[in-house]
Amino acid sequence: MNLPRAMENPLAGVTVAVFGSSEPREGSGEYEVARRIGGMLAGAGARVASGGYGGVMEAASRGCVEAGGATIGITCSLFAARSPNTWLTEVREGADLFERTRLLIDESDAFIILPGKSGTLAELAFLWALDRAGALGGKPIVLCGTAWRTIVDAIEGAGALEPAQRLITSLETDPGKAVAILVRRIAERRRGRGRRPVSRTGLSGV
Repeated sequence: MNLPRAMENPLAGVTVAVFGSSEPREGSGEYEVARRIGGMLAGAGARVASGGYGGVMEAASRGCVEAGGATIGITCSLFAARSPNTWLTEVREGADLFERTRLLIDESDAFIILPGKSGTLAELAFLWALDRAGALGGKPIVLCGTAWRTIVDAIEGAGALEPAQRLITSLETDPGKAVAILVRRIAERRRGRGRRPVSRTGLSGV
C-alpha cells in the first residue's frame, strides 16, 4: 500500500536548523548524534540548515546528505580563514554574526539545538527574545542533550524565561525522540494549532 506523501515525508518543505558546538570531531559521541539527527531529518523530508562550518554543523549536514537530503550552510565573512564543510548543497554568507543568525532563523521553520558554548546559548536566547517580541511566530525549538534540563530550569527559576517561550521549547535526551517531537510540533502548526510567523525577523524592529 502506498502511503500519502505527507505520511512518508512529514517534514516535506520544512527547513530545520541544527545548532550546536563547532568542536566535536568525527567519531565522537556529539558528532555522531548530530549526524544521526541530520539523517533522520532528511528521512522525514526536511532540509537541514546550519552555520556551515565544523563540529555539529558538519555532522548534521553530513547525516542529511548521506540520507539523500539537501542542506544549506550560512557562513560568515568574519570567518574568511575557515572553509565551509563539504556536506553543503547550498552556501550563503552573512556579512557579520548578526546577519548570519538572522539568515539562519529566517531560512528555518524549526530548530534542534544540541549542547554548545556561548554561541549556542546566544542563538537560543535570541530565538526566545524574537518569540517574545512576536517575530518568531512560535516556531518549535527542541533542545537535545542531557545538559539542557539544568540550564533551562536555572533560567526559568531566575524568572528570565516567559511561559510562552517555554511552551515552544521541548527538552529531550534521545535524538530519535527529539526528531519525533519536531515532526509532531510541525504537524500541529500545519493544522493551525501553533502560532505562525507573519513576517521575517526584521532585526531592526525587535
